[in-house]
Amino acid sequence: MGNSASEHKRAVDAGVPADQWRRLHPVSPALNAWKALAALVAFLVYQNSQVIADLYSLGVAESLGLATVVIIGAGSFLLVLVVIILFSWLAWRNTTYALTPDALWFRKGIIFRSQRHARLDRIQAVDVVHPVLGRLFGLGQLHVEVAGGADSNFTFGYLRSEDLTALRAEILALAAGLKATPTPSSIPHHTPQAAGEAPTSAAHATAGHTPGINEGVQAPSPTPAFAEAPERQLYQISSGMLIESLLRSVGVIIAALLTLIALGVMIGLFLWERTVAFAALPGLLPLVLGVGSYLWNRFVGEFNFTAAVSPDGIRIRRGLLETRSQTIPPRRVHAVHVVQPLLWRSRDWYRVRILQAGYATGSDNNGSTSQASDVLLPVGTRQQAELALWLVVRDLGVDDPLAFIQEALHGVNSTHNRYFQPNRPDTRWLDWVAWKRRAVALTNTVFALRDGWFNRRMTIAPVERLQSMSVHQGPLERRYNLCSLHMEIVPGTINAHAEHVDTALAADLMSELLTLSSQRRASEPPEKWMQRVHDALDSESTKSSSAYNSDEANNSGADSSNNELGVHVPRAEANPQHVEQIAPSDSVAPTSQMGTQAPREDTQ
Repeated sequence: MGNSASEHKRAVDAGVPADQWRRLHPVSPALNAWKALAALVAFLVYQNSQVIADLYSLGVAESLGLATVVIIGAGSFLLVLVVIILFSWLAWRNTTYALTPDALWFRKGIIFRSQRHARLDRIQAVDVVHPVLGRLFGLGQLHVEVAGGADSNFTFGYLRSEDLTALRAEILALAAGLKATPTPSSIPHHTPQAAGEAPTSAAHATAGHTPGINEGVQAPSPTPAFAEAPERQLYQISSGMLIESLLRSVGVIIAALLTLIALGVMIGLFLWERTVAFAALPGLLPLVLGVGSYLWNRFVGEFNFTAAVSPDGIRIRRGLLETRSQTIPPRRVHAVHVVQPLLWRSRDWYRVRILQAGYATGSDNNGSTSQASDVLLPVGTRQQAELALWLVVRDLGVDDPLAFIQEALHGVNSTHNRYFQPNRPDTRWLDWVAWKRRAVALTNTVFALRDGWFNRRMTIAPVERLQSMSVHQGPLERRYNLCSLHMEIVPGTINAHAEHVDTALAADLMSELLTLSSQRRASEPPEKWMQRVHDALDSESTKSSSAYNSDEANNSGADSSNNELGVHVPRAEANPQHVEQIAPSDSVAPTSQMGTQAPREDTQ
């Protein structure tokens, strides 16, 4: 076991040039372990205070003298401080990272060493995070989201803000296939090159050299540097709008009413018997703390929310105490979820969330929660919600995208539906409220769901992102000849499940999806995506209406005719430039009514 680990390390060292290993900021170990250090200091202070009190109570301190006791205490504190500093220095010396044209490497550990790497073609996103304590020193961390689940993600730091920006730009550029060119200025490092030492580039590293964990770590000069791609701001959410949206929550209002009622009861008990009133106080605290914690986390996580576009993708900046800068590649969005809570209707506000591979759990390997990592628009107008949707789903596959969105967000089953196929009226016995809006739609590009009465919801998943299909039936569903149709996508907080669908409709939907799965649409290159966004933002029509109005390509060739089932499925031939045939082995195969097909891995 040890031989295989050492052989793997030697292979990695031989593949990564010695001068490509870089170190973090020297205070990184202390910042990463500040909670443990604070607990240790508090424990030592508490223990020493108890010892000093015991010495005084026994008269030992008086016999030794106050000066001797102070010297012993100060010496103990200095000894602990020296141990902490030595440990931090050893941890810093043994923590390095390297960036090669193929992968990002990270290794750490003094006694128990660990080494991780992320292939550049598997990286979903690179986020720059500035925790509260790091902001005091102008330092931050780099959070890397890798396809394959939360266990594949990792965070390392701390680095200076300019170093983080340059490193992220370099990772994104290499992942996009750009070639590095030496520039006079390189990415700053914290281990300066020795005086008189000749610069060494990665290309001239000695082949076969196997550096140890502590040797061969230096700052290359010059290194390939990439300037951060320019950006253009889309929208910024004001703090007043964010606060009002949080207060316009049914849960918050119900909690506030319950709190007022509880306070009234406590005041009555206080006037009657104070002891009983104080005894009832602990029962009110969990409710107040729970609602307050929810509001505070949403506020600090989505404060100063700003969205911009760049050739790398959609850039999100947010946070009050801990700031986070996130880049979302539009081609790697698997689903979009738009919701309008009940109390937002009078303001015509919406919230937009997305699903990406790698953001399944919302937490990194350090256990810290990544607030709002899947939010594309925390709260915004109808025009902003349509813009956010258009950024990641250009083609809805219909001739009138705005009518499609209107029907998805505000349509009901009792009126005429042009695009959506409503659930049968007799399903009201299974869905007393939601049956009025539950409906599905299938075009040649997306699978859409409409749901929710109190909170209107719309879920859109591109057809090429669906990995498998399954049909589920419970006893009541079998009684009414209904089923639940599950479209499997990457794990996350968004699902594409159509509940209580007629079995005949579900069979035809699966058949249509099987046909569409044999056609793969060419992905929109980043440069074309950026040009499309700029053209739409420069258009006068976008400034006064939806971004879909300015995208003429989206409206060309769509067929608005419905098939005999009422499921809108435009012909695939309508957009031949976006379709290419693939082998049947890549198709999504339907499953039996009670079976589930295992989803295939999505490398995007």
